[in-house]
Amino acid sequence: MSLQVCRMRAKEKYLKTIYNLTSSGEETTKTKQVSENLNVSNASASEAVQKLEDDKLVCRVPYKGFTLSSPGKKLGRELREKNQKLKKIFRKAEVEYPEAEAEKVENHISSEAVEKILGKLD
Repeated sequence: MSLQVCRMRAKEKYLKTIYNLTSSGEETTKTKQVSENLNVSNASASEAVQKLEDDKLVCRVPYKGFTLSSPGKKLGRELREKNQKLKKIFRKAEVEYPEAEAEKVENHISSEAVEKILGKLD
């Protein structure tokens, strides 16, 4: 697996986490919340957030932390929807732990493939 693919997957993991944190009440979040949610160090989370900011996917909010930009929200929503569809697929297939299986494969499958599989199951 290439380094670029690993970085993309890590970026998606952080983006989805930030989306989930900021869409459940608070519009902003802090690096500490992200690091705790992903069970990583504050330094790792801070570095990842900085990269997302460089990519214009998050915006700093003075004294409050950061929030997702419009493109960040859109991508975060798409990632969460793909995860939810994968869980639905695994539930329909009566997989014992659909949430865990969805987490394992979500970065290895395109949204289009998920849609096609779901279409065959409905």
